Amino acid sequence: MVLCVKAAMKDAQRVKKLLYERELFDNAYRHAKEEGFILYPVKRRFSMPGVTYVERELEEAPAKGGLKARLSGALTDGERASLTSSFDIVGSIAIVEIEPGLEAKERLIAEAILADNRNVKTVLKKAGGHVGELRVQKMAYLAGEDVRETIVVENGVRLKIDVEGVYYSVRSATERKRIASLVKPGERVLVMFSGAAPYCCVIAKRTDAAEIVGIELNEKGHELGVVNVKLNKLGNVALINDDVRNAVPLLAEKGIAFDRIVMPLPHTGHDFLDEAFSVAHAGTTIHLYGFEREGEFEKAAEKAEAAAARNKRAIKVLGITPSGQHSPRLYRVCVDFEVRESSSCAAKKR
Repeated sequence: MVLCVKAAMKDAQRVKKLLYERELFDNAYRHAKEEGFILYPVKRRFSMPGVTYVERELEEAPAKGGLKARLSGALTDGERASLTSSFDIVGSIAIVEIEPGLEAKERLIAEAILADNRNVKTVLKKAGGHVGELRVQKMAYLAGEDVRETIVVENGVRLKIDVEGVYYSVRSATERKRIASLVKPGERVLVMFSGAAPYCCVIAKRTDAAEIVGIELNEKGHELGVVNVKLNKLGNVALINDDVRNAVPLLAEKGIAFDRIVMPLPHTGHDFLDEAFSVAHAGTTIHLYGFEREGEFEKAAEKAEAAAARNKRAIKVLGITPSGQHSPRLYRVCVDFEVRESSSCAAKKR
């Protein structure tokens, strides 16, 4: 049992500040909440008017220094040096990389992650890279609940994600927010390779777009996207389960064009620029993602310019934004560009 100060929620910050000032807060344990009150662990009793003391079972706080510190007595110096202490947390699932030579200690590492992160219920390890056209990644179970699905809260939306069945990057949340911030009221937006619809949902939730259309080949991703649209009660999102090369020409045949097109497929997204141009009008903004080496980001714009020339269109590059590091010196970047009138029309005006 741990000695605690019981304070009303309205007094929580004042009491916490006082405990730290007097060096009375017991950092070995986490605080807890109880029916409108907060329980702060303390090292000893002290004199303060109105203070109520109780004893409760509290969770231990994570070891200072993070994962490597917690495992200091369980791993050799060499093992600790090779340990990758950073990992992604997707909802209640932690996804780790186990370096060669640490396989025998992977269960121990996973248990330490569970102990350090009370919101994590499952620890999985990457069992290979993203493979195939759908960019899915195999996971191996290490500790906690043996599940692959979780709920992620991002940018004001709730997303049901299957970390093994559909590509989703928690690290792209800031980029999704950036794109949403550019969307103007009344825009019609196309999201190619929409996955479980994170871009669609964030744009729908944070903007006054008239319509957001998402296209996803992965059946599992499409199904989760439908769930996420309903989960967030979004009425202006339409999702299509098909190949972009099939679906976009059908939209073009119907005379449908979009004000903004998002292409979050960094490996091969530039291969689908012909389809993007087919549903773009003068003034359409396209966000094309790609992997480029440090110092060579302009190559992303060159790919857009080559596709524009091939489609007899003119474009204006608005900017190139790094949106994450894929590996040493290799970055995920987004080139934003605006489609202008056809290059032939521009030439006639000159």
